[in-house]
Amino acid sequence: MAKAKKRKGKTSMKKAKPARAGRAAGKAKKAAPSTGSAVAAAANKRIATLEAENRRLHEEVAELRARLAERPASAPAPGAGQAALEL
Repeated sequence: MAKAKKRKGKTSMKKAKPARAGRAAGKAKKAAPSTGSAVAAAANKRIATLEAENRRLHEEVAELRARLAERPASAPAPGAGQAALEL
């Protein structure tokens, strides 16, 4: 079998451009993709803190409602309502 001759002149394969060439033209450098584990951990911690505070506030509201229900209903003092209009 005969060997194929090598092409002379331009090749069909393009040369790789250096990484700086694109940025020099004004393109912004993109951040490397991260796993986001630090961000996720911080978010989970914040969620846990807020959920704990929410539970505490619910308990406090329930306690205050119970105190309010135990308190006897006081009769309004005479004259404590709307004042009569004087003409």
